[in-house]
Amino acid sequence: MKKFLTFLTASLLLVLFALPVGAASRAELSEASREKLDTFFSNFAEARVGSFVMNNEIPMDTFVDFGVQHNIINRKYDLVNVNEGYWGVKKEAVDNAVYKYFGRRINAVSSRQYKLTNNLYLVPKASGEGLVFAQVAEWHENGTDIFTGVANIYSASSGFTGNVHGTAEQWRKEAPEDVPALIGRYMFTVTRSPADADRYVLVDWLGK
Repeated sequence: MKKFLTFLTASLLLVLFALPVGAASRAELSEASREKLDTFFSNFAEARVGSFVMNNEIPMDTFVDFGVQHNIINRKYDLVNVNEGYWGVKKEAVDNAVYKYFGRRINAVSSRQYKLTNNLYLVPKASGEGLVFAQVAEWHENGTDIFTGVANIYSASSGFTGNVHGTAEQWRKEAPEDVPALIGRYMFTVTRSPADADRYVLVDWLGK
């Protein structure tokens, strides 16, 4: 059944890409739209979310690992300083991150990577990790609040100071010794957030 659903969703994606109501390349999007979409997709890129179709089929581990990583990277102000070696990520914060970015209500539990203890996920403190970010490359408006497209995933050093919304040409001029590398491309489907019509939630995320 799951293989059939995967095939059906992949087929739907092909149809949606073939019949867009409105389509735009990155260059055709406004600067504000590019930056908004880049930021949205970077949340999944930096958390190393792998390919999936239909987010109701995602294993709980994927949701939990995303929620923990998102909070570690973007919400350091809300972490619990457990001791010299570990941060604590609140269970509530993980639940909220999953709802915000996937539109799914979950009751987070332990994953294989992160154990839940006293409503905290314990995460080793670390520094110097490389920067991973995304840029929207194609954006298709398919009607009825369904959007598809392609996002490029880049990796740079932890010391990268360039504009993550910039172009390869700009990066080469600004810091030729630290030009972000293209490490992946994902086809996506997003829809309007159930909580905020100005936001999106991720439905499909398929590596090319």
